[in-house]
Amino acid sequence: MAEYRRRRALYVAERDDRRVRAAIIAGSAAVGAALVVVLIGISLHGAAAVLVRSGVAAALLVLVVAAVRFFRIPPEIEAWRRDAGAERRTARALDRLNRAGYTVLHDRSTADSAGNIDHLIIGASGVWVIETDAHRGPVRSSGGGVWAGKAPLRARLGLVAWTGEQVSAALLAELPEGWQLQAQTVLAFARADVPGGLALVDGVLLLPAAGVAEYVLSAGVVLRPLDVAMLVDVAQRALPAYEVAGPPPTWSALSKLRGLRRREQL
Repeated sequence: MAEYRRRRALYVAERDDRRVRAAIIAGSAAVGAALVVVLIGISLHGAAAVLVRSGVAAALLVLVVAAVRFFRIPPEIEAWRRDAGAERRTARALDRLNRAGYTVLHDRSTADSAGNIDHLIIGASGVWVIETDAHRGPVRSSGGGVWAGKAPLRARLGLVAWTGEQVSAALLAELPEGWQLQAQTVLAFARADVPGGLALVDGVLLLPAAGVAEYVLSAGVVLRPLDVAMLVDVAQRALPAYEVAGPPPTWSALSKLRGLRRREQL
């Protein structure tokens, strides 16, 4: 969710940077279109009033098209908006854990990554790192890897596993000596079907988003209440809330966004 807000802010900032240039180009194009229409009308011996109306209409049409193109949200942002919606659905599905005495932290950050952790769960059954996937279609495995519909998941699974390692390392660095901890990683599917309701691939659990809370609650008790309280305190300090920062003014934001989206789809 925070990542979507950051990337949308990046795009809006880039759009604001080119606002004046876009206005000049649109104005010039509108004047040019009006002149072309008027000249054509003159060559056809049109009436003056008709020429004026036609020229104004052509200019307005060009300005409307330019405005639509300028304010149109690009597909990359729309894709992240869908991802953010999927994360919100997962967050709602995890609400029952709060009522069961678990702590659910959303949009957390780590020191070694520019990305964010969608959901971090801490409770009696341990520490859980939950990432949401918004692709449609059944989750399936083939000789070429793991897929959600037509989207390959191998790179995403590697990223989720790496995030779990980063979370474990960040927490252990702040805990007293002698602690042993391994965060459990889950890729939760908000819209895709998981055959059998559960799969384990490369150390990452694949679950439907609606079933994550039930699985976490049924995983058994591995932490005492005092341990849970200590972990929550450490997590809030070691894994702070993800901050939506403004982009550097020199970035080519839209090309950066498209590059990020392409890498996510590998």
